[in-house]
Amino acid sequence: MSRFTRFAATAFVAAAIYAAPAYAAGVAGKWDIVAEAQGQQFKSTLTVTEAAGAYTVEVVDVPAEGGFPPMASTTSDIVVNGNELAFKRNITGDFAFTLNYKLTVDGDTMKGEANSDFGPAPITGTRAK
Repeated sequence: MSRFTRFAATAFVAAAIYAAPAYAAGVAGKWDIVAEAQGQQFKSTLTVTEAAGAYTVEVVDVPAEGGFPPMASTTSDIVVNGNELAFKRNITGDFAFTLNYKLTVDGDTMKGEANSDFGPAPITGTRAK
């Protein structure tokens, strides 16, 4: 085996070892997210669970001080592609609407947006500790 071949093989193995933890974490886990809409911040906890290649998503709103109580919702159409997460969130109650989320994970940060009939709302988040 030539020196170059040994070096290339060693570099490849080292890259795979160091890249694995970031990839393994992926989109699954608990996230603290903030959506910006109409000059306000809306905080939520987003939990992504994976079992046998199938994903579930739960979003729980954090009530703002003096604001509205958390809105009941269900999620559907969950798609995970590498570090990208997309899903629909159907808000129910007195005022029903649908949010279409498209988020990208980079290590322990998440960003993207939720679109609805009201327009896009930018979202940022961090993996909960």
